[in-house]
Formats: sequence, structure tokens, C-alpha cells
Amino acid sequence: MNLFADLNIAYDGMLVFVTNKATVGVVSRSFDSAHFLHLGEDEETSNSIACDEDGGIYVVTSKHMYRVQWTGDGLTTNESEGGWIANYETGGEVGGIRLGMGSGSTPTLMGTGEQDKFVVITDGQELMHIILFWRDKIPSDWVQIPGTKDRRIAAQVPVTFGNPEATESSSEQSVCVRGYGALVVNNQLNTTSEDPIINIVMSQYPDVAPYGAEKFEWDSQTHELRSVWVNEEVSLPNGIPAMSAATNLIYDIGQRAGNWTWEALDWDTGKSVFSYEIGSNSQYNSCWAATEIGLDGRLYSGSVTGMMCLHPD
Repeated sequence: MNLFADLNIAYDGMLVFVTNKATVGVVSRSFDSAHFLHLGEDEETSNSIACDEDGGIYVVTSKHMYRVQWTGDGLTTNESEGGWIANYETGGEVGGIRLGMGSGSTPTLMGTGEQDKFVVITDGQELMHIILFWRDKIPSDWVQIPGTKDRRIAAQVPVTFGNPEATESSSEQSVCVRGYGALVVNNQLNTTSEDPIINIVMSQYPDVAPYGAEKFEWDSQTHELRSVWVNEEVSLPNGIPAMSAATNLIYDIGQRAGNWTWEALDWDTGKSVFSYEIGSNSQYNSCWAATEIGLDGRLYSGSVTGMMCLHPD
């Protein structure tokens, strides 16, 4: 069955969607025109999509990373028209809170104006890596990085959350980006079931919950991505983090001693700035939901049973 996986809106106002069977569609808001492109047989999509100001639609499937170009009258992956297809390490079996094969992250866009521009994901390897793909044309002098699957990959760095001996790591959240900084949260549970819903429910318990967040930064001079800090103590079990430029803080739903919390980390250092206890009831479980920052300074997040809001004093 071909089901909607995500709905977004393009800069020209068109509605953009992707299905779980990797079909991309663009529909007018009056529903009087529609365009479709099926990306590949036996490919699945378990993440949302991203859209840029130039008509690029970024879709990561169980097999490839795509830029689908919306030309105004059609969809294409042809490089001559702005699209592209790239290979990446898709990994093996699905486990933990993962929803599908391949990447567990919605593509995130990095870079504006004259900056280096990328689309950022985490891959599906057992020891997960953060990957930066060149978003537009690959620099003519760019040499493919040894050990990567595609020349379009600008960086591919293991995510260890501070453990140099780590052999596995996992995240099911989109990478949080501000400027050239990129934050990855740990979703690797200490004990897992074959049922992802059971894993989500169990993720609030301290002995099961994952711990750790790691920030990376792209150096536009050396063309390298490096880890700049790790917080090994914070636990952000399954929520998607958000970053505020006004406060320079990262916000997400966390857990402490089995209680659900709002967590805030300093973007520059990773140190905890505050933790607000919500409660131990499973209704506060963020369950793959994203934290959003309102214009009034309030924090919003979805939960198992509805919406949560934290307002400033």
C-alpha cells in the first residue's frame, strides 16, 4: 500500500509529498494540477522531506539520497536539470526505535547564500556516521573521499557520542543544524524489543534509555567535518531537537530518573542550562515528535496523547 510519509510546501506555494513507497508528488493548492515521480523499485521512505528555495526536494530512501528537482512543470532527478542521486551506507537490519531501513533522519539543509551548501543525514551503518552531501554542483576539484560510496559526499564521520571504542550508534531524529554546526542525538537503547512501539514506551526508563548528544562543525577552509563537543549525560530518548538563535540553546524532550523533562543545552558547549520536569506518565512521551519554538518564547512538542507547551516565566 502506498501511504503518505510526509507533506511539505515548496517556496512557490505548491504542496509537496512523499509516500512510503518512494513516490514524490507536487500538487497545486487548488488541486487542479499534479506531478509525480517514482524514485525506484523496492525503495522505501520512512522520513520526512526538505525543500529549498531553488526547487530542490530532498528525499532519503532505504537505498539512496535524492535531490528531486521541481522545475515548475515537472519533477526530475537529472543532473542537467538540477537533480541528482547519491549512494550512501544504508546498513542492515532495523532495530530499536528505527522506523525503516537506511537513514533514520529527515534530510536537513546546511548553508545559505555564498556559503558551502549541503544536505545532512545520518546513515544506516551499525556505527552510524553523519554525512554531508554537496547540495548543488560538486566542486570541480573535489576528490571522492576514500571509503565513501559517492563523490557527492563532502563528509562522512562516525558518531560515537564520546566513546572512542563504540561499535554501534543510532539516531532516528533529523540532524539539528545552525550555521555550519550539526547536532546528533543518541537513540541507541540499552535493551530492545522487536516492536518499535514497545521500545518507544520503554525509552523513558533509565536502564533502557539512550544517553548522549554530539555536535559537529564544518570547516569551510579545510573542507573537514569534526566533532566539537559531546554531552554524555543528557538523555533525549526519541524527540527531535530544535535550536534557538535568540537564546543560543538547544531544546528537546528528555528523561531524568524515569521522568519526562524539557532539556536545554548550550549550543556552543553542550552544557546543560536547565531541565524542567514534566512528569512520569507515559502520556508525556514525545514519540518521534519535534520540539518547536513559538514566537512568544514558548516551547511546543507533540506527545503520545496530544500537544505539550512550556511557557517562560
